[in-house]
Amino acid sequence: MRKVQFTAVFWTMLLAIPMTALALSLLAYVTENLTQIYTSLMTFSRDISAGGRGVILETAQRWPEVAGMIIGQIVILLILLIARPGSEAEETTKER
Repeated sequence: MRKVQFTAVFWTMLLAIPMTALALSLLAYVTENLTQIYTSLMTFSRDISAGGRGVILETAQRWPEVAGMIIGQIVILLILLIARPGSEAEETTKER
């Protein structure tokens, strides 16, 4: 039993220590260079979007379309889930 506990602690530490160091170094890098990262993302966003307005503005104008498609898919799935058990019950009664 002690071998299992030792193995669990060993592998946890083996994974946790490097990942913690990686997270702290990435946090330090992002904090130090946040303005440069933001500027480059906004420049890239303006360069690739239609009309040079930025991806965030384009997304903000199109979210109702996306929401409508998602809601429509949910409605279709609900109809299929509700109608399917009823059709299976009809098929079993017709066979008898």
